[in-house]
Amino acid sequence: MSQVTITIGQETEGENHWSYDVFVVDGDVRHAYTVKLGWSDYDLWSHGRVSPETVVRAAFEFLLQRESATSILRRFDCSRIRRTYPDIDAQLPKMI
Repeated sequence: MSQVTITIGQETEGENHWSYDVFVVDGDVRHAYTVKLGWSDYDLWSHGRVSPETVVRAAFEFLLQRESATSILRRFDCSRIRRTYPDIDAQLPKMI
C-alpha cells in the first residue's frame, strides 16, 4: 500500500461556507480537488473546537478510508458525503 499525503491549500471564504483546494498524493499520482465546507457542517462536526481546515482534512481521511483517491469527486460540498456515508456525522467528530 502506498503512502497517501493530504495537503490543504488555499482557503476562500464564501457566503455560509469555506472553499479549499485540496491535494492528495497517492504514490506517484497527485489528485486535485476543490471542496466546500458549510458553516453548519463545520459546527456539527467540530463544535468550533478546531479550524475548518482540520475538518476538511478529517473529511478526506474519512473518505480515503472508504474509497480510492480516484473515486472521490474533483469538486464537491462536504455535506454530500453523508449521502453515500450516513455514518459521517457520528464518525468525523471522533477523528478530529
